Amino acid sequence: MKPFTFPDMRVVRSAGVALLLAGAFAIRPLPAQAQSAERLSDKEVKALIEQVYEARDKFEGNLDGQLKSSTIRTATREMSVGAILQDLQDNSNKLKERFTADYAASAEVETLLRQATNIDTYMRNNPTVTKGRSEWEKLASTLKSLAGAYATTFPLPEGATVRRLNDKETAAAADTLKKAADDYKDRVDDDKNLAAADKTAGKKAAEDLAKAADALKSRVDDGKPSSAEAKRVVAAATSLSAFNVSHPVPTAAAAWNDAQRSLNTLQQAFAMIAAPPR
Repeated sequence: MKPFTFPDMRVVRSAGVALLLAGAFAIRPLPAQAQSAERLSDKEVKALIEQVYEARDKFEGNLDGQLKSSTIRTATREMSVGAILQDLQDNSNKLKERFTADYAASAEVETLLRQATNIDTYMRNNPTVTKGRSEWEKLASTLKSLAGAYATTFPLPEGATVRRLNDKETAAAADTLKKAADDYKDRVDDDKNLAAADKTAGKKAAEDLAKAADALKSRVDDGKPSSAEAKRVVAAATSLSAFNVSHPVPTAAAAWNDAQRSLNTLQQAFAMIAAPPR
């Protein structure tokens, strides 16, 4: 899915087209299976990573000893089960160590999910493996939650993009959006060609977007649930987009471009659109 982009105000000028486009600017969700119900805070993701590690430890501890010392043969190679389990532990450790407020560890999550997907395939194809199966199902359930926090699913599909924007990045995008909306409002206020009623409407739409973005930033900064605030941001941006299309203000072009970029970032953070390929 391509990133959500508002129309260039220099290209689309008709008020009738503006109303048509405004209806298309509703939230564009990913398929339901690729979303979590609520964007998790950094604190919640960190706790989830800890749960993954603990579930992994219980899974390994409950596997049959003979299986752990065996070799798995595939069509292309042989793999030591012990080495596979060690890799799973190492990758889990690496994720725990590297996830911080400044680094979402998307690459580490992808590595872990890809390896775990291979193990999941083996477990599903070998129903006679009973020891450790319940522990694996617990681990798989936790991995599904982790995948959801990174806008993907588990088992991990081929070619899937695994990406998360941490709280700092998300709050920064909301702050940039607020500043862009405030700047847009000032540009509208300074425009001499707008009728008084149009100027009032444009300033109100920009102010609503600035307030919505500020409320979102506050919720994200506090680590609180914020999906409702994110939806209000998009709704406010949709309203401002309709004004921007029907009443283009040349001096507001830069502010509008900044608003679009920030909104796209926020939509990625809340899984409203697919993340761009890395």
